[in-house]
Amino acid sequence: MAGLIITLASMLTAYCLQRGSKESTYQFAEDAKDGEYVLPTHVPGQSEDQKEPSYFVIQVNVGPTVSRGGKRCNLMIGNPAENEQYVKVKLILDDTGEKLFCSEILKPGERNAYVELERVPEAGEHNATAVFMVYDPDSMEQMTEIDAGVLLTVE
Repeated sequence: MAGLIITLASMLTAYCLQRGSKESTYQFAEDAKDGEYVLPTHVPGQSEDQKEPSYFVIQVNVGPTVSRGGKRCNLMIGNPAENEQYVKVKLILDDTGEKLFCSEILKPGERNAYVELERVPEAGEHNATAVFMVYDPDSMEQMTEIDAGVLLTVE
């Protein structure tokens, strides 16, 4: 699943660089990546075969850094304006499952370039997962989760 997300992120990034529209909207670092996830939508009265896909775009820095002496991390999470749903993002260490960060709700068009980690791991590189929890804006029920692998560097 993580490989699929990374592949989709690479393809979407290449498309956006060609099109150029996202660069003017989101001014993130070069190592920030976009990813895309297809959400099936259901219209009452339609069968499973008639569902039309909708897309949810994620934004995260796949190589964030943090100083061992501080907690400010350049995670660069975002919920691009073209999304219709809300999102919360948490950062989890892969080897321990420990939660390092959880955002507030991000509405479409909102982003956080820097976040405060709850705890900073030892110096070095750490595999982690940015979990995007997608919420219905009307009911505030969680619809799905999207995982994106990141390599957190503690300097």
